[in-house]
Amino acid sequence: MSYRRFTDEQGRTWEAWEVHPSTVERRLSSERRARARATTERRQQHEFRLVIPSELRDGWLAFQGSYEKLRLAPIPEGWMALSDDELAGLVVRAGQRARQAS
Repeated sequence: MSYRRFTDEQGRTWEAWEVHPSTVERRLSSERRARARATTERRQQHEFRLVIPSELRDGWLAFQGSYEKLRLAPIPEGWMALSDDELAGLVVRAGQRARQAS
């Protein structure tokens, strides 16, 4: 797993890592049922599932500070090689997107 710890210009420490959802809720698929069910029981396996918004389907970059958690999608190419200042800029961008979405 790719992971970075960095400090922004205000001296706040952040952690950043990639998140890649392994099981995407099948409701995202346009074709939900390829074949008829053999039983009335809908679930073939009992597992916890999350519905992943389409913009996060390919993963996101997670940021965690002392008091805030943010995510940025899509994952920026080469983010591991960015400077601390450049990563702090991604935090700002993720915060702006989060405020726009709410």
